[in-house]
Amino acid sequence: MSITRILTAAQMRRADEIAIESGISGFDLMDRAGRAVAGVALKNMPDYGRVLILAGPGNNGGDGFAAAHHLRKYRIQVTVVSLVPVDSIVGDSKAHVELAIKTGVKIREATSVDDICEVERWLSRAVMIIDAMFGTGLCRPLEGLMAETVVRINSCDRPVISIDIASGICADTGALLGAAVNATITLPLAASKWGHWLAEGRDYTGLLLDAADIGISDEIIQSCWHASCDCEDDNNCFCVNSTCLINKEYLRAAWPPRPRLSHKGFFGHVCVFGGSVGYTGAPQLAGLGAYAAGAGLASIACPDEVWSIVASANLEVMAHPESSTAWQRADAIVVGPGWGLERDALLESLLASDKPMVIDADALNIIAVNPALQEKVATRSALTVITPHPGEAARLLGVDVGGVQDDRKQAVLRLVGRYNCWVVLKGSETLVASPQRDIYLNPFGSPHLAVAGSGDVLAGMIGAQLARRKGDGATLAELISSTVALHAKAGAKGGWYLAGELAKLVSDMRQKLEKG
Repeated sequence: MSITRILTAAQMRRADEIAIESGISGFDLMDRAGRAVAGVALKNMPDYGRVLILAGPGNNGGDGFAAAHHLRKYRIQVTVVSLVPVDSIVGDSKAHVELAIKTGVKIREATSVDDICEVERWLSRAVMIIDAMFGTGLCRPLEGLMAETVVRINSCDRPVISIDIASGICADTGALLGAAVNATITLPLAASKWGHWLAEGRDYTGLLLDAADIGISDEIIQSCWHASCDCEDDNNCFCVNSTCLINKEYLRAAWPPRPRLSHKGFFGHVCVFGGSVGYTGAPQLAGLGAYAAGAGLASIACPDEVWSIVASANLEVMAHPESSTAWQRADAIVVGPGWGLERDALLESLLASDKPMVIDADALNIIAVNPALQEKVATRSALTVITPHPGEAARLLGVDVGGVQDDRKQAVLRLVGRYNCWVVLKGSETLVASPQRDIYLNPFGSPHLAVAGSGDVLAGMIGAQLARRKGDGATLAELISSTVALHAKAGAKGGWYLAGELAKLVSDMRQKLEKG
């Protein structure tokens, strides 16, 4: 399974530039895009009939004209309704307009709201629509003719293929720009875009295909990531080492078959610091999560006043009062689930330990209001993972939740920059980021995961991965990203509504992975 790369609009523009500088002409890039779009249209046409292409003013429109003449090679009837005067089209797009005319493509114009009847007329005659209105360059709300055209497309019952991204979706944030085409299928060009996944973008993308190869190599894409660090505006700079989707290969790498002669010590010991009056369930769920992900041993260190409650509730997860030193035998620590907000001193001492640590829930809230602890996290030498949901992330960054959710990819980088550790920014399409600014987007999951305790299970699962000492070749990126993915895939299964049941599903899926 190939790795799916993700680019911003600026990185995509740079990729086009580098490809052209390397010898591929702009005409050829457009031609390859058009050929790929035509192939998808031919494969998905519900019936033999006319294809309507709605072409906008930029390169996306040029891709539409290129697709039109490729479709004509197969004797497909094609009409392009240009939403700008055809005479105003220039450059490589103009060359593809001329090619389309030569091959018999019908070209019509609808350049104002008064012409919307032309759009309606051809919509009614088509069996398939190709959305070539706007690509990754769109950054303003659609209005007037463009907005009315989107309304007409969305109200017809024909399948719609969007070229690169659904028109009306911001390629960088997934935000809805006034109105957007509700695509049946989206064909990305060269790489996936953030707008396919974030915010409203995923709702308008439909079936997202693998990116079309238009001649932009993986080396060019990687150079664009690094080029994005050379930015005059630090606030809007998206400086990354890499950005990609988590895929099933990560899961297989993280949970290989278990050696026949293995024992519980082989898979590590996780200790969860958590629990307080009224919140004794959270550390127990983290302990179950650790076992579900494959830990050999799991224990809880909890305040004395709740120790007897926690201890009597568990058969498999060992329970110790916080005053005990039993935690020092653990291979990794999870700190925070249900812990309360008065554990500053203990948290400070734990941060000074050399054990890998997952910082979750109340521990994050303690850190958010304590600059000294923030500094200790940022300068900690041992492996550290923080797992905020959007509200916790906002507190850690000193912004409101909108400041996180409006651009989650920038928010996760700001967390990395401030805390110098691995970050798991939870939410729809959870993002995992390394201290080196590699970002991994989790495409799996379900709204069912929005239930109390599911985050505690995830924290325990990540703790289990950090506790693994006997090497099996998996990288840290694979261990952490795969844990997020497995948690999300389990959550997407039906038949559960309590977080404890989620842990059981995780365990079942993990064991299947280990069986190969």
